[in-house]
Amino acid sequence: MIGLLGIDYKTAPINIREKISFNSEQIAGFAKILKADNNFTGIVTLFTCNRSEMYFSTDEQDETAAYEFLLKALLQFKGIKEDLTPFLYYRTGEETYKHLFRVVSGLESMVLGEAQITFQVKEAYQISISLGLNDPVLSRMFEKALETGKKVRTQTKINNGAFSVSYAGIEKCSEIFPDLKDHSILLIGTGKTGELTLQYLVKKGCDKIYLANRTRQKAVALSKKYNAEVISFERLEEGIAKCNIIIVATASQKNIINKKLVEKALKTRNSLPYVFIDYSVPRNVDPSVGELENVFVFNVDLLKGVINRNNHKREKLLTSAEKIILESAAEFTDWFDARNLKPVINQIRNHFSKINKTELAGFKKINKAEENVLLDLYGRHITEKYTRLLTKNLKDVTRNGCSKEYVEMLYKLFDLSRK
Repeated sequence: MIGLLGIDYKTAPINIREKISFNSEQIAGFAKILKADNNFTGIVTLFTCNRSEMYFSTDEQDETAAYEFLLKALLQFKGIKEDLTPFLYYRTGEETYKHLFRVVSGLESMVLGEAQITFQVKEAYQISISLGLNDPVLSRMFEKALETGKKVRTQTKINNGAFSVSYAGIEKCSEIFPDLKDHSILLIGTGKTGELTLQYLVKKGCDKIYLANRTRQKAVALSKKYNAEVISFERLEEGIAKCNIIIVATASQKNIINKKLVEKALKTRNSLPYVFIDYSVPRNVDPSVGELENVFVFNVDLLKGVINRNNHKREKLLTSAEKIILESAAEFTDWFDARNLKPVINQIRNHFSKINKTELAGFKKINKAEENVLLDLYGRHITEKYTRLLTKNLKDVTRNGCSKEYVEMLYKLFDLSRK
């Protein structure tokens, strides 16, 4: 069985999503807990600012037991006592990989068709492999998902003109400061989202950009590439005081900017509006900062208005994208169902071979023919011949393994073991 337990921006607000957000180190720690349960043959955990999803495969547990274990492990690891079930969604079987194919294709993203989700899924998949949490089913499923996402973007061009949450933040700043390029901007965080933000700012003509990052070397490298100035992370207050726009995109699990820090900066500023764009989940800018006069704080959920305006331009491409996803899902279904036939076919082959050896030994003994190469060759030949014939008929009768009741009947018919 394959399944999925998840939460995203459509089912839960940011104050709920941030409770179960993970950084790279936490993913590894959580993976150890999941790996300890031998009932799971494979697990891939996907965590982004807009979704947290756990994909799994199991041969032993039913879906209820699997979901209960995953939820319990998640709540214990994050120290959450409240009931999150109203915000969660569950998928089983075919619905699991259909959902994953949509996610990788950008159809489940806040920004329709955005490409960053592809890298995030690849990273989640690679982490699972590196931690020894993958299995053949999930490997095939994720490889097919990435293949599908590429096909959707290539054939529909749904990502053409598609921007990102980063771009939505810049657009929001432009609404407040039409003369955006004339203002000083502080960017905190130099990961993928941070660099993407830098690219957008440079295209807008902004040249008064300051960078701050816990690892100074990363900030220095990006500053040279985009002609920005580096500010020490320990001097954030100074950077906040001199800029009208502060953009935060880090993996920190706690607030970086609080109300007290901003109040100090306000004392040295002009009367222009103060804009904070917070891409981080959990939020790195304390929501109370927005309570200060002439200060605006926008998190990823508050950028939906800008995002929706741009999504309308690409909605007409959804039909073509969904057709590709259904075709890929059908191909994966055929592969998945055919796996049910492989064990029984192999055992039937071994069964015929065993019968042949037993009968041939008896035949030789009766006929006192200890060495007879032709008989040995004939035995192997007849075994393969009947196996091929039976395999062809099996696929027709069982609909390539989809009719599991017939597969079960074959085990009983030939008295075969599942081991």
